[in-house]
Amino acid sequence: MTIPLVDHPDSVVIVAVEGDQLVCVRQTRPGSGGVTLELPSGKLEPGETAIEAATRELAEECALGADEWQDLGAFWAVPAYSTEFVHVYAATRLWAAAGSALNDDEDVEVERIPLVGVIERLSDAVSVAAVALWLEGR
Repeated sequence: MTIPLVDHPDSVVIVAVEGDQLVCVRQTRPGSGGVTLELPSGKLEPGETAIEAATRELAEECALGADEWQDLGAFWAVPAYSTEFVHVYAATRLWAAAGSALNDDEDVEVERIPLVGVIERLSDAVSVAAVALWLEGR
């Protein structure tokens, strides 16, 4: 049996920390059948670097910018059936940016949650892995 391969561009996920809070997004995901709690994330656009995509996604989804960025590493999202390679960045010293610019298919609600117990609250493996990389680097 051949498993179909999902051809997916590279993506970014952002661990945006403000004091003892983590900036997250709630959004509807078809695969989950409902609303998930995730870190801000998105795919790279053609010609865009990973840090450019991270900066853009944080502004688009959360209306935030950051003075400090740290490359935390990267990993394959689901190498059994997808080509998606995820770049992970930490963003700190956050500031309000221009209003969000969501795509038509996005219904994102920004939420700040306490860092304590965060892994149990996140809904997706990419967010959990990104927080794990962030915790390793602290």
